[in-house]
Amino acid sequence: MIVDVHTHLPTHPDTVPEDEMVVETTWRSGESVQHTHSVDDYVRDMALVDKSFVFGIAPRPWRPDEQVLAASRWPAELNHNDVAAETARRDPDKIIPFMSLHPLDPNWEDEYDRCVGDLGCKGIKLGPNYQDFDPLSPEAFRLFARLEADNIPIMFHQGTSPFIYAPLAYAHPLTTDKVAMAFPNLTMVLAHLAHPWHSDCLTVVRKHPNVWTDVSAQFYRPYSFWQGMQFFHEWGVTEKILFGSDWPVTTPQDNIDHLRGLSKYAKDHYLPSVPENEIEGIINRDAVEILGID
Repeated sequence: MIVDVHTHLPTHPDTVPEDEMVVETTWRSGESVQHTHSVDDYVRDMALVDKSFVFGIAPRPWRPDEQVLAASRWPAELNHNDVAAETARRDPDKIIPFMSLHPLDPNWEDEYDRCVGDLGCKGIKLGPNYQDFDPLSPEAFRLFARLEADNIPIMFHQGTSPFIYAPLAYAHPLTTDKVAMAFPNLTMVLAHLAHPWHSDCLTVVRKHPNVWTDVSAQFYRPYSFWQGMQFFHEWGVTEKILFGSDWPVTTPQDNIDHLRGLSKYAKDHYLPSVPENEIEGIINRDAVEILGID
């Protein structure tokens, strides 16, 4: 079972017109990445996996028209949660929609009910740094309490960001540790091995039974990727790593190829290797079962 736990929304329901093609250069340290994609592009790139989780990121309530990490060309009446559900309808046996909310939105509970009851969302994506909310605030804790009671897992953005307005402390695993202490039955995934704070991430996922991480957005910084994976191996916690691609920044195939190529990188640079069985465990880990997704 290959489960891609980390994919973002396609920006277009249909083929992207040439004049709407957007290339992003901040995501991969100066490399060009196509930012605009259709649902067909998403379905094509997910052909390799058995399941995928797809999500947007809720905007800041004080800037409701300013999208987070998106250049959406979907109909204006559809918000990011609607788009996740529409994308999932293309292959409902494979694609699992996650909602995204903002705890400072006075209407978040109504949207929560709609997402779970009407749209069939099975988890939630939060990027406290991108959304500019303190994950230790009373408002955030009210949201976490409901998620814990309803057994809905959180995918947290963790780690660095190229955006000036995004507070780094809100996406640091040592901040999230305090959330896990307050909500020990809340299932959480710390995205991106919390790069570049790999060692802090492993201490948190090692400490808390219900906290996991994903390997998305790692391989295109090869030494950092190797170092983070080696940290997790030495501490005996690679079994807490889930597979993710961070689509459209990368594809599942790219991530699998580079995970399996990590031993060659280590050999070429006279570095210790992460055992292949641990690599295959990451690729084939059943995140649907682990996260309790029905």
